Amino acid sequence: MSTNWMRHFELQLIDDKGQGIVLSDFKVTFSIQRNDNRWPATADVKIYNLSTETQNKILNQEFSRIVIIAGYDGLDVSQSDIVPASEVGKVRYIDDNSDGRNDDSNYGVIFSGDITFSVTGKENITDSYIIIVASDGEKAFREAIISASLKKGYTLRDEYDMLMRYLEPYGIKKGIEPVFPDTVYPRGASYYGKVADYLSDLAADLNATWQFSYGKIDFIQEEYARKAVVVLNADTGLVGMPQQTIGAGVNVTCFINSKIQLHSLIQLDQASVYRAQLSNEQVLQSGGIREQEINGNLVTTGLAQKEAPASIATDGVYIVRYISYSGDTRGQNWYMDMACEARGAQDGISDSTVNKWL
Repeated sequence: MSTNWMRHFELQLIDDKGQGIVLSDFKVTFSIQRNDNRWPATADVKIYNLSTETQNKILNQEFSRIVIIAGYDGLDVSQSDIVPASEVGKVRYIDDNSDGRNDDSNYGVIFSGDITFSVTGKENITDSYIIIVASDGEKAFREAIISASLKKGYTLRDEYDMLMRYLEPYGIKKGIEPVFPDTVYPRGASYYGKVADYLSDLAADLNATWQFSYGKIDFIQEEYARKAVVVLNADTGLVGMPQQTIGAGVNVTCFINSKIQLHSLIQLDQASVYRAQLSNEQVLQSGGIREQEINGNLVTTGLAQKEAPASIATDGVYIVRYISYSGDTRGQNWYMDMACEARGAQDGISDSTVNKWL
């Protein structure tokens, strides 16, 4: 069992040949947004007091990718994991396969993406910084173009395999695959334009969403969830009380836990979820507010408004639909904010909330 003890942080900048540097021992702040939709996850990273030489390498685009690994080392920290005081603040060189996890650890990759731009500045007379902005699958999303056709008798599996081939030059691999129907199309089809647009069309045909995720592409169909359930409570990293919202699911904050990803299952104490407060006007306009169990969830009915409080899972198990990471290697921030929904819930996340995440 992992223990939330001794923060672990690695920031890797990698070039097109898979070689790079580690900037883990500097003061770094980061913000990462990851959504359940096609728009690439984004990271804003601020690194303090790098040497002019290292800053210039970044500004001159010598590195094309950034990888952020975060979490906790756990109680079993060997001497080899401890950085000597003389090495703090120095650049270390790595290859693309660096990890070094121990059995008691709870850390992993929370972001991997293409560097889109960088800028330098000064916070005060002594502290300089460089900001790096990156997106997961940015180049593939923006640049991948297809010009191809499929003969009559093709299937959606054939279309999927063809689109994947056009993503290979950008280093994108297959991730979570959808379940394909047996439908055979009697006419051929032509494709010309952005691969991302055709991926969206394919996802719509499959009743799914898609996104780039850590260098892979995932197609997520309705009710899909990762099998492992992460129990969250005060002992395992839960911060404060989960909050039921209107239109934004159940909001949860915890310490950074790389085992929790989009579509992961988390389990909360159902009684610990703080309920959304309805206004007097909402109560007066209602036709009689009731809470009833539907598909294993507590659902609020009778409201005049379209959006109701998010469903509460009677078993405490929720699917993660949105994650925001915030971290500061020299400060307090080391959190994940999540929007979750109960399995089988019909309310889901509202469009207005999703638009705020874009």
